Amino acid sequence: MGNHIDLGMPLEQQVQEQMQMHQHQQQLQVQPAEELPPLEAATTAPFEELDLSELPICETALSCDTLPLDAVGRPPNPQVVCSLLPAAGEDCLWREHARTELQERTRSPQFLCTMRFQRSAGFSAATRLRFSVLDVRERMTLTALPLGHAEVALGVIQDTSRLRLPLTSPRGECGFITLASWSPDAAVEPGQSGNGPPRSSTQLFEGSGAATGATTGSSRRAHRRTQSLPPKLGVRLFVPQQCGLQRVCSNPRLRTYRLHSSLGADISVQETLLEARLCCLLPQQLLSIWIQREKELLQEISGMGELSGEWRWRQMNLLEEHLRLLKDYSQAKQNIQQLARDGVSFKRSSAKADEALEFLPVNLHVQRMWAQNDTMQRRGLLDVVTVGAFTRHDAKGRKCGGLIKLLQESKSWKLEQSNACKVQAANDAVQATKQLRKEIVELMSQLLQLAGRRSSKDMMPLCNQMVARTRTLLNIWEPSIVEEAVAFIERHRIIEEPENVLMEPMSPFRKITQQLTALELKSPELEDFATPVVAPPDLWPRGQPPLMRSNSWHPSNSSPSSSLDIRAIDSLQHVVKCYNDHLRSLEQGGNPRQMEAEEATYQSLPLAWQSTQVSDAPAHPSVLQLIDLDEIGRQAQRQQRQQRGQQPPAGFLDTKLMSSSPSANYYRPTEEPEPLDLTQLNIEASVMCLVSKLKFFCGRCDSPAIRLRHPKVPIKREGFAVAPQQAPDVIAAQAAPRLDLATKLTLQPSDSVSVPGTASALPVGAGVAVRKGNKFTDGLDLSMTTDWAAELRPSMRKLRHAMDRLLKTARLMHSVQRLQQDMRCNRLQASITYRRDVCFSQALTALVSSLMLRLWGSELDMGYLVMLRDLGPLAYFEGLLTLYGNEADMWSDMCIAIEDLSAVSFQLVRAQGEAAMAPTPRITGSRQALEVQLPVPEHSLPGNGTSIAFKITPVFFNIGINEKASFAETLGQTREQHRSNWDNYLRLSQYFGRYRKLGLGSVDAGESLQSLLGFMEQQLRANVSKNVKILHLAEDACRLMDGLRFTSCKSAKDRTGMAVTLEQCRVLVREFQLPAKHVPYALSTMRSEGTRMDNVLKNIGKRKYAFNRTQVSFLPAMYRPPVGSYGKAQT
Repeated sequence: MGNHIDLGMPLEQQVQEQMQMHQHQQQLQVQPAEELPPLEAATTAPFEELDLSELPICETALSCDTLPLDAVGRPPNPQVVCSLLPAAGEDCLWREHARTELQERTRSPQFLCTMRFQRSAGFSAATRLRFSVLDVRERMTLTALPLGHAEVALGVIQDTSRLRLPLTSPRGECGFITLASWSPDAAVEPGQSGNGPPRSSTQLFEGSGAATGATTGSSRRAHRRTQSLPPKLGVRLFVPQQCGLQRVCSNPRLRTYRLHSSLGADISVQETLLEARLCCLLPQQLLSIWIQREKELLQEISGMGELSGEWRWRQMNLLEEHLRLLKDYSQAKQNIQQLARDGVSFKRSSAKADEALEFLPVNLHVQRMWAQNDTMQRRGLLDVVTVGAFTRHDAKGRKCGGLIKLLQESKSWKLEQSNACKVQAANDAVQATKQLRKEIVELMSQLLQLAGRRSSKDMMPLCNQMVARTRTLLNIWEPSIVEEAVAFIERHRIIEEPENVLMEPMSPFRKITQQLTALELKSPELEDFATPVVAPPDLWPRGQPPLMRSNSWHPSNSSPSSSLDIRAIDSLQHVVKCYNDHLRSLEQGGNPRQMEAEEATYQSLPLAWQSTQVSDAPAHPSVLQLIDLDEIGRQAQRQQRQQRGQQPPAGFLDTKLMSSSPSANYYRPTEEPEPLDLTQLNIEASVMCLVSKLKFFCGRCDSPAIRLRHPKVPIKREGFAVAPQQAPDVIAAQAAPRLDLATKLTLQPSDSVSVPGTASALPVGAGVAVRKGNKFTDGLDLSMTTDWAAELRPSMRKLRHAMDRLLKTARLMHSVQRLQQDMRCNRLQASITYRRDVCFSQALTALVSSLMLRLWGSELDMGYLVMLRDLGPLAYFEGLLTLYGNEADMWSDMCIAIEDLSAVSFQLVRAQGEAAMAPTPRITGSRQALEVQLPVPEHSLPGNGTSIAFKITPVFFNIGINEKASFAETLGQTREQHRSNWDNYLRLSQYFGRYRKLGLGSVDAGESLQSLLGFMEQQLRANVSKNVKILHLAEDACRLMDGLRFTSCKSAKDRTGMAVTLEQCRVLVREFQLPAKHVPYALSTMRSEGTRMDNVLKNIGKRKYAFNRTQVSFLPAMYRPPVGSYGKAQT
C-alpha cells in the first residue's frame, strides 16, 4: 500500500484493538482481515499534517520467498502488513502503519507498494517494526490467515540496503521476507547537519553502502531476475519538489510504488490525494456578489415608488421573489461559513443532496501522480482534479430536465412575450453602464496619480481611453425607450399630496419598503471624488426628525461579503407574501367588507417591523437588523448602541441614505427622473472640460478659452411632489443642442476643444461673451499651477455625478421593463438563475483550484506564462455520466456550467508578504462580467510589471460507462451527448489551430496532436457504444497542450476512481516505458490500495467501491475494479 498517513481523513470513532501474534500461540485461528488493524485506524497519534517536502528516513520495498503451501498444496494469496510499537509511555499495542497490495497464488511475491517512514509520523531509528504476512483466503470478505511475522528496528533497515529476515510462526520458520531499502544522505537525526536537497524539480539521493557500489553501467541495463530478490531497488531515492503545493492544498494522503520498466529499470511512482483549500472560500465570494445583486434588484423595484392597480401586485410579486432568493443565498453563505470554521475543506459524496451545502462542489480533490524513470532520465507530473457533477441534486429525486431544458422553456416564454427582448436589453445595458462607469473611474484615478507626479507624457493615452469609453457609454440607451419608461412611471405612480402627508396613515407598501434591512450599496468609487455625507432626508417624509447616519461608510463597515439576518429576511418575506396574496384576491374580486378589514390590518403595520420570537421565554419585539457574520464584535456594538438609546442602522432599501451619497445609484420613490438628454449633455460637458485641462497641462492647447460654468437649471415634471436633487456644480442646459462627442473630442496635438452653441444655453442676462480659444482653461497659468490634481478633481467629480445619474435612469428603465413582463416568466427565470448559480459555483471553484494548483504546485516557466497571455489555457472536463434518469439532468447542468466558465476573466497578481503564505483568489464583478484575480509567486511573473490576463477554453466530453448507459443507448437517448461531443471537438480543433499558429509546443507535439485529433474525428463519426477512446484521445491532447484536467461522475468516487487510475497507467506506459503486460496488475494495485480507495473511505467510511457484480459486468473491461474492492456501499 505504500506510505500511509491518515491525517485529515475522517477516521472511525472506534479503534479496534490490535491482535498480537505471539510465538507461543497454541493454534492458528482463521479470522477476517477486517479484524486486523484497520487501515483507517492506522495512525491515531496526534501527529501534525504530513509535509510532502519532508525527506523520509527511508523507503522500503518488500518481497517474500518460500512461503508455505496450504493443506491441499495450493500457494497462498500473500499480503504484508507493517505495524509499529509506540514509544515508551504510550500504549503497548501494535499500530498498523501500512500494507502492501494482495497477490494471488504465489510463494515468491514482489510487491509494488513501498513503505515510507518519516519523522513527522513519529518514526525514529529505535522504532520497532513488525512485518506480518497474511494469506487472504477470500477477497470479498477479506478473510485471512496469518502465515508469520518478523520484527526489526527501523535503524537496522536504514543502515542496510537489503535485509532478508525469516518469518516466524507457531509452526516455526515459514519462509522469508526481504526488505530492500534506500535512505537519503540528508536524512540525519535532528540536531545534526546534513546536505540539503538539490534545487531542481526532483531531489535525487544515492543509496547507501552496497547499493551504491552495486550500481554499474552493465547492471543498469540488465533485466530483472525472476527470483524474489530485487536486484536494483536500493539504488536511488527520488523525492519530488512540491513547490507551494501545500499552500493551496491540504490533508495529503500518500502512496508510493516501484514498478519495472521494459528495460529493467525501476519506475518510482508517488501518488498523492489532496483537498483543495479553496473549496469553501470561493463559493462565499460568489454568494456575496449574488447577494449584492439581489439587493440591487430590490432597490430598483422599490425605487419606482408605490404604483396603482395591477402594477402594485406585480411589484409585490417581484419583491417576494427577490426576498426569497436573498434569503436562500444568505442562508447558504452562513452554512458554508460555519463549515469553514469547523475546518472542513471538502463536501462528502454522501452529503451531495444536502441543500444547505449545494453551492459547494461534491468531493473536490486533487489527484497527483509523480513518476521518475532514472534510466530514461525522465520525470513528470500528472494532475487531475476530481469532482462530482456540477448540478443541483434533488433530495427527493425529482427531475426537471436540467438547465438546457429549462433555458429552452425560458426562451419559448420570451418568444411569446412582446417585451422579453426589451427586458434582456435593459439588463445588458445596466451591466454595461456599470462596467463602463467603473472603467472610467479607474482611468480617472490613474490620471490623478499621474497629475500628482506631473507626468504629462503618460496622461494623453489614458485620456484617449476615457474618451472612447465615454462615447460608448453615451450610445447605450435609446431615448425613445427611456421616454416610454418615464411616461409609465408618471402615469402609474401614486403621489401623496403634501397637505395630506401627516394626516393619512402610511400605505402597506411604504411600510414594507421601510423594513427592508441589509447592507449599504455602493458603486465603485474614488474617495477623491466623494463629498461629505450629511444626514439624508427621509425616504417617505412625514414630518419626523431625520435619522442620523449610524452606519457610515467606514472601512470596517464596507465588507462586501457581509451576510444578512436570515430570520429577519424570512419574516419580511412572509409579510410580503401575505400582502401579495391580499392584493391578488383584490384583483380577483372578493367580499368588500373582508377586504377592507384586511387592508386595515396591513395599514396598522408598524414603521419598525417587529418579529415575534418563537421561544419559551417571554417574547419581546426586536427590530430587524443586520447581522454581519464577517466581523467580530458587531453584536456587542449593537447592544451598546441600544443601551445608549441610539437608533438602529438604516436599511439597504432605505434610499434616503443612498440618494444622499456621492455614489447614489437609485432614485428615491418620490424623485423625478432626470431627462436622458440632460444627463448625456452633463457627461459630454464634463468630459470636454476634463480633456481641455489635460491637453493644457500637456502643452497641446493653442489658445486657452474662457472657463465656463453653467448654472443649475432643475427641470420639474408635472405630477412629482419632490424636485430632483442635483449635485453641486452640475453642468445643465435647457435648449442646448446634443453634442457630437465623436467629432468634438478627437485628441490631436493641435486641437482645441470648443462647444459650439453653448452661448444659447446660458441664462438670459449672463453677459458672458463667446471668445475663440479654450473656454475651460481660461485663467490657468501653467507656470503658476503647482497642483495639477486639484485642478482636475472638480471636473472628475462632475463627471462622476453625471454617470451616477445615468445609472439611476438605466436601473429605473430596467425595473419598468421587468414589471411589464409576465409574472410566470419572472418565476421561471428566478428558478433558472438559482440553479445556474449553484452549478456555476461548483464549476468555478473546481477551475480556480486547478489553476492555483498549476501556478503554485509546480514550476512555472516563461513558455507557460506566454501561453496564458496569448491564448489562455485549455480546460478539459471528462464526464462519465449517463443520459438516463437523474444523471441526464446532471449532464445538462454540467454543459451549461462549463460553458459559463468561458466568460470569466482571470488576472495574475503578485502575492507578497503574508498573502504568499496563504494565497487566496479574489472574485469581483457581476454575473455577466466576473473577474478572478489569481495570486502567483512573486518570482514567477516578469519583472517589467506586465499584467497577464486571460480566459480559458473549456471542452467537455462525456461517455457513459455503467449499466444505465447501456439502457440509454438502447433507448436512443445518447443523441444529445453525441452532438455535444462533436461541438466540443470542433472547439478543441479551433484551440489547437490557435495553439499551433502561435508556435507553442514542439514540432513533434504538433504532429502528434494533429494525428490525435484526426483519430478522434474518426471515433466520433463511428458512433460506437461506450467509446471511451474519445476520452483517452482528449486526455492525450490536453496533456500535450499543457491543459487543465478534470474528471467527474455523479460523486467523483467510483467511476472517477477507475478513470483516474487508468489515465495514470496510460501515462506510465506512454512516457515511462511501463510494459503493457504489467498494466493490469499495476491498475489493480492502484485501485485497491491507492489513494482512490482512500477517497472512498473519506466519503462513505468504507473501503469499498459502490459497485455490485451486475454493474461491474456492464463496465468496460479496463474500468472494472479488482475483486474484493467493491461491494454494497452507500454512494
